[in-house]
Amino acid sequence: MTRAMLFKELRETMWIALAGVAVHVYCVLGLVGFDLLTLQVVRRGQTPFVSDNSLSTFALVATCVAVVLGLRQTVTEASRGTWLFLLQRPVSRRRLLTLKLGVGLILCLMTSAFPILLYGWWAATPGTHPNPFEWSMTLWSWQGCLSITGVYLAAFLSGIRPARWFGTRLAPLVGAGMLLVLIQFVPHWWAFGLGALVLIDAWLAATILVVAQTRDFS
Repeated sequence: MTRAMLFKELRETMWIALAGVAVHVYCVLGLVGFDLLTLQVVRRGQTPFVSDNSLSTFALVATCVAVVLGLRQTVTEASRGTWLFLLQRPVSRRRLLTLKLGVGLILCLMTSAFPILLYGWWAATPGTHPNPFEWSMTLWSWQGCLSITGVYLAAFLSGIRPARWFGTRLAPLVGAGMLLVLIQFVPHWWAFGLGALVLIDAWLAATILVVAQTRDFS
């Protein structure tokens, strides 16, 4: 049963991750100066991950993927009336939600990490650009990659909450988004900001499980 539910989640959500990867590839091609019309690479003087717009580009695409994924796993189930079918399976609600969240988090992290590794691999290859490069230059991008987990959980919570869309339903997504932006500027992020991110993610995950246990899906 667990394997069948896992395949169901992957079948219904994999396309979102693949679409995100495709957009990321397009963005990376633009960052390296690859012209799709002439199929040539135009050398640029920008330092990868430092003086270009890679951070904001990757963050925007990853945020869109996380929001769409979180809402797809919740709102679509409600609109199709499949929550009752899923909850009647011989699996507890907690296990069902944990499986959904696990699939979503893994897809979000993989999609967010892909462009960083791809662009970093290009930047670390000798002869591709005239500027020095160290993998430590990617730390800000990895911060954004990890923070996407909070965006996904907030979108999932907004989708599963029994509230009105024009009311407070999107409050978790808006509130968590503001907090995640603020913690990006915490000094010594890997010592303090990461801890704050873990707390935010834990709170969102716990709230999701509480809402799932108490909500009437009929």
